[in-house]
Amino acid sequence: MTKTNEVTLSRGKRFLAGLIGTLMVLVIVFVVGELMVRFIKPQPMMYPRWQFSTQYGAVLFPDRTMVHEQPGRWRFEYTTNANRCRGELIPMSNDYVRANVVILGDSYSFGTGVSDTEVYAAVLSDELGDGYDTINLAVGGWGLTQHIRRFYEFGRLYDPSLVVLQFCNNDPTDNFRNRVTTIEDGRFVFHDSAFGANSLKRFLSDSVIQKSQLYNLIRNPLYRRVALPKVGEAMERAEGDAEREVPVGEQFHNDLLDLFARDLQERGVALVLIAVDGQLRSFPHIHEKVLELESRGLLRYCEVQEWFGPEPPPPSPEGHIWGSGAHAIIGRELADVVRELDAAESESQAP
Repeated sequence: MTKTNEVTLSRGKRFLAGLIGTLMVLVIVFVVGELMVRFIKPQPMMYPRWQFSTQYGAVLFPDRTMVHEQPGRWRFEYTTNANRCRGELIPMSNDYVRANVVILGDSYSFGTGVSDTEVYAAVLSDELGDGYDTINLAVGGWGLTQHIRRFYEFGRLYDPSLVVLQFCNNDPTDNFRNRVTTIEDGRFVFHDSAFGANSLKRFLSDSVIQKSQLYNLIRNPLYRRVALPKVGEAMERAEGDAEREVPVGEQFHNDLLDLFARDLQERGVALVLIAVDGQLRSFPHIHEKVLELESRGLLRYCEVQEWFGPEPPPPSPEGHIWGSGAHAIIGRELADVVRELDAAESESQAP
């Protein structure tokens, strides 16, 4: 072997050794970092998370068990069915023997922080008995634009007699994160999501990186730094230069809700609206619109705080205000509302 070949081989060996050494150091740093975060400051993780969707921004994976846990603190499992819903799979038909109740909402109605049988949709189904089926279409992080699109593209196929719509204080903002429903010429028009940050879900949602404690340590701060400003920009573009008496987020929400309530009434579908504890009052214009729609007989508004009484049930250990106790109360009270509305409907149709 010539001297030149010996030098080249020696350089190659040094490079390979250096590469292997670097990889070993990175692996050691990663493992040590994972263990330190897990034992010193354990982070909540969920696997899998939502799946990327051009129609909605994000949807649930079908037929999965989602594991949501904070190591050493709490653990929950959320089971989805073939229709990307949490709860028992209700077969579709052209003629339903039972009355169907469709639930639209975000993580509160999905039941983050409670087990499958404790979600208020499951409690409602048990309370109503054999005469009803409940279809829970809620997905964490969704706003009214996604609820409405999901109803018309899927929920209405169940020919529901009643829709439960849940409000949360991030809904007006979420409507601009995934503005997949707009109103044109007095009708709903559906669009693909244009929120760029959602495309990361293509690579991350079903990746084992979701289980990483280091990843979850930086995940939420990174989202707030990168994604939330984009939502603000979308709202500013919608605001324009015109002076508004009603903030653009509340106005858009009101326009959607008004048309949705009127259309459901024309279809003969009752609408019940509930809100996370007192949060609807934080948006005076939306609150006023809800009361107006109720006065016109277009929806039934139920304030869940009144159901809870002076001592609200404890929150979920995961952090959501509605824990298992709250879901149990909401499910039972909603069952009474459903029966009351059905009785009123039957009485109005009596000869």
